[in-house]
Amino acid sequence: MKTISAIAVVLLAALAVQQQLARADIACPDVLNDMEPCLSFLQGGDASPSGQCCAGVRALYAAADTTADRRATCECLKTAYRQVHAQLSAARALPEECGLSLSYPITPDIDCNTIE
Repeated sequence: MKTISAIAVVLLAALAVQQQLARADIACPDVLNDMEPCLSFLQGGDASPSGQCCAGVRALYAAADTTADRRATCECLKTAYRQVHAQLSAARALPEECGLSLSYPITPDIDCNTIE
C-alpha cells in the first residue's frame, strides 16, 4: 500500500509540473533558438556576447511576460546550461552584458518555481 501511495505522489507531482509548463506560451525550442547565438560567449570562446546574442536574450526576456513563461524559460535554460557546458560566470554575466537586469541569478541549480 505504501508503494502505491508513493507512486501516486510521484505521478501527481509530475502531472503538476507538466500542467505548469503546458500553461506557458514559451517552448524550449524557441528558447534555444533565441540563445543559440550566445553559445560561443557562454562556452568561453568570446569575451563578450554578440549583438545577435543580445537581440535573442532581449527577445526571450520580452516573450517571458508571465510567471509561467519565466518558469518554463528557466527550466529550458537549466537543461541547456548542462548540455552545452556553459561557464557559470558567463551565464551569470549574460543578462547584464546585454543590458538587462534580472531579479534572479542564472545558475544550473536555481529552483525555477521561486521565480515570479
